[in-house]
Amino acid sequence: ALWEDGRVTGGGKLFDYLRSGNPLIRLRAVEVIGRIQDAGDSQHLLPLLKDPDSRVVSEAIFALGQIGSPEALTPLLEMVKSNPPDVVVKITEALGKIGGDEAVQKLTELLRDFHSPVRRGAALALARAQDPKATRPLIIALHDMDVGVVWRTVYALREAPSNRVATAVLPILEHENGLVRALAARTLGNHHSKQVVSGLVKVLADPDWQVQVNAAVALGKIGDDNAVHPLGQLTVKHSLSQVRWAAVAALGEIGSKKAKDYLIKSMLDKSPGVRAATLKSLTQVLEDKAELFLQQGLNDSQRLVRAEAVRSFGRAKIEKRIKFLEETAEKSPDPMMRSAAVKALSFFKPEQVGAIVEKKLADPDWVVAAEAALAIGKLEYTAAAPALIQTYRERTGREEGNVRLEILRTFQKLKSDEVVPLLEDLAADEDKRIRVIAANIISELGLAAADIQPDRYFYEINFDRSRKKSLFPPLGRRRAVIETRHGDIEIELFGDDAIQTVASFISLAGRGFYNGLTFHRVVPNFVIQGGCPRGDGWGDDGYYIRSEFNQHTYGRGYIGIAHDGKDTGGSQFFITHSPQRHLEGRYTIFGKVTKGMDVVDQVDLGDKFKVRIID
Repeated sequence: ALWEDGRVTGGGKLFDYLRSGNPLIRLRAVEVIGRIQDAGDSQHLLPLLKDPDSRVVSEAIFALGQIGSPEALTPLLEMVKSNPPDVVVKITEALGKIGGDEAVQKLTELLRDFHSPVRRGAALALARAQDPKATRPLIIALHDMDVGVVWRTVYALREAPSNRVATAVLPILEHENGLVRALAARTLGNHHSKQVVSGLVKVLADPDWQVQVNAAVALGKIGDDNAVHPLGQLTVKHSLSQVRWAAVAALGEIGSKKAKDYLIKSMLDKSPGVRAATLKSLTQVLEDKAELFLQQGLNDSQRLVRAEAVRSFGRAKIEKRIKFLEETAEKSPDPMMRSAAVKALSFFKPEQVGAIVEKKLADPDWVVAAEAALAIGKLEYTAAAPALIQTYRERTGREEGNVRLEILRTFQKLKSDEVVPLLEDLAADEDKRIRVIAANIISELGLAAADIQPDRYFYEINFDRSRKKSLFPPLGRRRAVIETRHGDIEIELFGDDAIQTVASFISLAGRGFYNGLTFHRVVPNFVIQGGCPRGDGWGDDGYYIRSEFNQHTYGRGYIGIAHDGKDTGGSQFFITHSPQRHLEGRYTIFGKVTKGMDVVDQVDLGDKFKVRIID
């Protein structure tokens, strides 16, 4: 556990455990290697593909996929020939992560396999690979008799670069399965084809709310005026806030003046999420003529809605409000409002607001400073380069690492050589995210490549060999309840598969950390997310937990840890409204909802909650 937490191999001793006579020890060693994700470790895992214990073989396949090493490709392809369907399904997942022509060719062949689980796995793997050569076989697979194959195939075609996709997927909107219809709507929206508008408008009346949400989002992306009134009817009549929210957002994306009356009515919606979306949509439809409604939004009872009103003054580019935004950024006692004001200022011209934004690099709140760095990049305000460098050097705390990251991303966007004095130190920074950005800047500026040490070098020098860190043993299946104003959400925690994540969640809940926090992020038919002590999505509990990627899958009602890069998770968690298979292997899955998904569907922006551990 200490080696896993430290992302080290104990001087190579971890590999010795792969030869243990105890299969559980071999299994655990493989799991740790897969979570470390060092490409050089693949060679140690390859022999485990022939392990006598099927659990070890399954974990080795998963680990090789996580590492993504090309050297695993040939052995995995060989395994397809001689293994039962359940093993081949695991192999398809790994092939999708590794990618490449050979992997895609094999996966397209497996779309025709006799066993439906294999065909499902192949379709999902091709969704990960996103290779144009798979488009035609996937279109053929839309006619598969197995519903599980069909929905995965529709999902895989969501970004396929072919005009034929919209024609092929359009009839799927009438499929008997709701998930298939919902994913079909999403895929059609991504292809921006006017020919599908009437079909999407029709399914706005679908009995499944998830289909309605995806259809609304799709119509917003396509941007056809013919969808305005059907969407407007949803904003007025639908009982579920997620559907109204999606419809309001779609009206904003379409941008038609026909939506004005519907949006004005939505200003009075009982849902904070709908009201916040309405403010943004009003700026898209009315532009600077939305000012009166934005002013109304400043008086909303919900803090997140007020912050959206502040940001929307910038989106609407109402120049006479620049002074108001400057004063808010400088004087508001609420950092969320100061941050929103800085964001709003980024929509104006650099000569109008550049100096104002630059001053906010010195804000006492690190989130406001980070937002200022982002704004400078968006404005391309190069005059702020010296201030950015100074701020980078002064912001040295743990949380302020996010400020440093945003400053580097801004320099990358500005392509300014004034960052050069910082780069030598950045190549040796302990934060991998910073090292990666530094390397990219060096390359883009055409400078001599820096000597950047591999990740393992930093893990080894920072590893605490005193064994003082307290880590938890496997916790088994645990249960908890998330209490909301809509009712209780009962959850099961995977204490054997995400040990330290579950231990952290239980510890935080036990000391009341979550009580009174909010779901600060709700994305209709995607996730609800909470656990930020700041209430704005930037905060955590003061420490990072390691990512514990495992073989659970993100179906509807699964619980994951939010993060800003591998191993940067903390107190924030999310619950999925619908299958989100693209998150697997990227965000730790540590539980699932066992009762109360109807409550999850009702959770709104800013809803408060408590967490109670049952056992």
